Amino acid sequence: MRIAFDRDDRDEIDRELAALGTVREDPQALANTLDWLAGAVAGTPDGPTPACDLRLVSTSFARDVLAAIEAVPAGRTISYAELAAAAGRPRAVRAVAHVCATNPVPLVIGCHRVVRSDGSAGEYGGGRELKTHLITSERVAAAG
Repeated sequence: MRIAFDRDDRDEIDRELAALGTVREDPQALANTLDWLAGAVAGTPDGPTPACDLRLVSTSFARDVLAAIEAVPAGRTISYAELAAAAGRPRAVRAVAHVCATNPVPLVIGCHRVVRSDGSAGEYGGGRELKTHLITSERVAAAG
């Protein structure tokens, strides 16, 4: 699975997917994922988290970072520095930010939950406005 935002480079995504070889089409899995994503954007994803093929994640460090992001509950945030420590490399804050920026499944692995040390949103592939919306929606849903 690869999730892209409008601002992502489509040619680069095509190259990433081509590097995987055969891409399996599964209309039911796609429909389920789209339903889940619609709920995620509203702050209330329904059903199990979609299964993710992380073959586009090239290093064990990146997989460790993504696993640490998955451990952050909806409605909560973690700083890039805290995430670096959780991934076992406390001094690798810039590398953690790069992993977030190249996350092939944003929304599913919620890199929108990663914020700057001062609590400000920071950057996001879908834009700061979407990042702020996702964080707020999750907080409201978690409190409700």
